[in-house]
Order: sequence, then structure tokens, then C-alpha cells
Amino acid sequence: MKEIAKKVIPVSLTVGYPETDEELEAMFRLRTKVYTELGYTTARDDKDQYDLNNKSAYFIAKINEKLVGTSRVVVDDPLPTELYFDFEVPKKIALIPRKKRCEISRLTVMAKGMNHLVALNLIKAMIEWAKESDCRGGYSSIIKGNLDQILSSIGFPFHPISSATLKYDGDLLRNYFYKGGKVLPIYYLRNESAEFMEKMKL
Repeated sequence: MKEIAKKVIPVSLTVGYPETDEELEAMFRLRTKVYTELGYTTARDDKDQYDLNNKSAYFIAKINEKLVGTSRVVVDDPLPTELYFDFEVPKKIALIPRKKRCEISRLTVMAKGMNHLVALNLIKAMIEWAKESDCRGGYSSIIKGNLDQILSSIGFPFHPISSATLKYDGDLLRNYFYKGGKVLPIYYLRNESAEFMEKMKL
């Protein structure tokens, strides 16, 4: 094949906070779109009490100015995982004051061949926020599908709570928790995660 021309398209990945109402609503639309397509929800939108009651910090990722990912950190007492599962609090989490714990959730990416890179950069942004907010660790129930394999393959320091028993009784994300594979709750420690990200040099 004779090569006539080669067009190189530069990729610009940016991660930050939604700054306008338009960005915030676009974030919610993307989240709902992904959760609907995956069969996790049948609701018109996936906003829950932590969105409606201003108990979350939000993060968005854009590639060449197009929104491709989002995540949030929930700050509340109790945290969602504590309501959705029965488990004994891990010893390292028990050492953290309750007001210094937070939860990572709604990590959602639609970036074609760059999903892993976008997800890691969103996690990095949440860790940096945790440093600034003195969140020292907490939970997540986002480890579903192959995300646990991805994080394990790169050595990311997360800790499964294997003894947890699911007790989610809501309607909004019933399919997420009860269909299409087991949801694995985990706990994480901010300093461990921060050290890992520094080594990754993202």
C-alpha cells in the first residue's frame, strides 16, 4: 500500500472538577448513559441521596475537551458501603476517625481505547483531593467486572473485604448489585494509594 499521508491527532487528557452547571449536568448524563448501557439501572438518571444532598465531591475527565469520564468521593457518616454490606470494620480503617473516612464511587469511563488511562487519572485526582481534605482512607464498592483484575495487574494497593455480605435494598442500582457479576467491596488507605501514584508518574 502506498502511503499518501499520515495524520497525527494529538490527544489532550485533562482531569478536574466540574465548574459550571452545564458541566455538572453533562457529568450526570454520562454517568447515567454508561450505567444504563451496562444494565446497572433503568432509572432516567442515577442521582442518589449523596448527589441530591450535596455529600459528594465530583471529578471529570476530558479528552480534547470531550467529556469521557467521571467519579465522585462521598463524605458522609455512615458511608454507602457501610449501608449496603454487613462486615467487620477492617483494623486499619478502624484506626481512622470516622470524619476522616470517605468513599470512592461512580467511577465511570467512556473513552474507547483509553479507559484504563482515564480511570487511573481520575483515581489520582481523588487521592490528591483526599490529601487536601484530610481524608485518610475509606471504602469503595466499585470493583465490578474486570476492574479488580486491572488494578491487581498494576499492583494498585486496594484491600478486598471478602467477608462482606450484600444487603442493598434500594431500587436505583439493584441490577448493579445483584446482576452481572459480584460486587466486591474494598477498603483503601490514602497514603498507600498516594505512594503508588507517585511511582506511576501519571
